[in-house]
Amino acid sequence: MLRHAPILSRRDEGESSPFVTGVGSRQDGDMHPGLQNVANRAAYYATLRQTLLAETLEEQVGDHQIAGHLQEGTLQFVGAERTLTARCHLIASVAPGPKSMLWGWAHPQGGGEVAGRVKELGERFGITDLTSPELPFEAGNDIAATTAHLGHLAACVGVEATRISPYYTVNAGGGTRLVMVLEGIDVPEPSLMQVASRVEPVLTSGIITDHRSAVLGLAEHREGFSVDDQGQQIVLSDETGSITFRLDDQQRITNASMSLHAQG
Repeated sequence: MLRHAPILSRRDEGESSPFVTGVGSRQDGDMHPGLQNVANRAAYYATLRQTLLAETLEEQVGDHQIAGHLQEGTLQFVGAERTLTARCHLIASVAPGPKSMLWGWAHPQGGGEVAGRVKELGERFGITDLTSPELPFEAGNDIAATTAHLGHLAACVGVEATRISPYYTVNAGGGTRLVMVLEGIDVPEPSLMQVASRVEPVLTSGIITDHRSAVLGLAEHREGFSVDDQGQQIVLSDETGSITFRLDDQQRITNASMSLHAQG
């Protein structure tokens, strides 16, 4: 089920930001910290939704090609016997030429009101990385890898701001990647078992730098999940059971154990 975020109001006086870097959380020296902090919150959930999108496409269309109509706001997954059509909203474009990322709300072919929620989130919590139309970046040793990485970060920000998922990134030619959030494809929500089984690949993907925020974000994005932050451990629960995440002094998850409720 798709859940849309309400139109964001300006930050209430005294309202705390959920996007503050935790003590001990790793920050890449060449990364925009505001972008990273917001991405952290949705990254665990968004990454699981990507896995489930890939499984859905494999089951429903098999091998496929992509056909996009940005101005019409559609993205098609074209298989040999079936085509799935999604409504798409441009969140950002990442271009290696100018070495910059342009938010969809500032893009000439941007995602309209949905893309504008990124800017609204930035205005609400004073995050200039989200209210600046364009963010420059350093290419590093592998510009293609840097472009792809920023695309995933921007996508996670899009999921956090819009509450729409899954996301998809498209190679638009010349190394430029378009980042979109999708509606209209029935992708299942991640189960607690899937959260537990994907801990290591999700946390080692390079997208998440704040493990605590990523787990707390799961409960905010996935209806039916609840979370109990106990300091050195976080317990994520639903009607089927619970996962206990244990953290070290650097606030990194070192262990995750699952307990299922007795059936009967």
